[in-house]
Amino acid sequence: MVAALTRRPAARAVAASSGGRRLVLLEGITRTFGRSGRSVRVLDGLSLEVPPGAAVGLVGPNGAGKSTALRIVAGLLAPDGGRAVVLGRDIANGARPPRRAMGVSLGFERSFYWRLTARRNLHFAGRLLGLTGRRLVSATEAALAEMGLSGWGDEPARKLSRGALARLSLARALLGDPVLLVLDEPLASVDSGGRRLGLDALALRLRAGSGAVVATHDPTVAAWCGSVVALSPREVVR
Repeated sequence: MVAALTRRPAARAVAASSGGRRLVLLEGITRTFGRSGRSVRVLDGLSLEVPPGAAVGLVGPNGAGKSTALRIVAGLLAPDGGRAVVLGRDIANGARPPRRAMGVSLGFERSFYWRLTARRNLHFAGRLLGLTGRRLVSATEAALAEMGLSGWGDEPARKLSRGALARLSLARALLGDPVLLVLDEPLASVDSGGRRLGLDALALRLRAGSGAVVATHDPTVAAWCGSVVALSPREVVR
């Protein structure tokens, strides 16, 4: 139930300051990378907005700039031009978004400590978010249960299937009840049952007023998003 979600103080402050405004606003975003004497324009005028309670899907072929756009929203990459405001911070001008109010999953291939168990990986991530003691334990167990991983909590991450790792990555993004979710192919390799768990978990956050930006090739996930932004393949600029 939505009432069961309890935001941490930092997340509550961000949510309150956002009010009914947009959680994400991108206007005319450009990003170019240089390669072997040539420049590749990955994003050329990307615009989107995410109000509270909404999910925006990014779709397009490989190389269209979906992951680059997510890294800009997450504050991991600066745009070359345009306006980018995330959770009230002007990241296009060097400000950093409030990380503790964000849940980020940009792929699981390099995201875990492979010798640690699923539970210990979530404990580590929770501590980085400021969770401690009983709150950390409660949030970890709730995230495992929500994604159907309670029976796998003591398994080392290296022994989990790709589908289970994808669910674990989403469970980690949901720790601490973030105000904004930034997700790259969150349900890749996940079976139909796990996909339903994931979409239900995301829908619960949207009903509580969180927002999401989701890059996906999955038609089911794209259809679930309230709006979709289609990105085109990259352009070479000589």
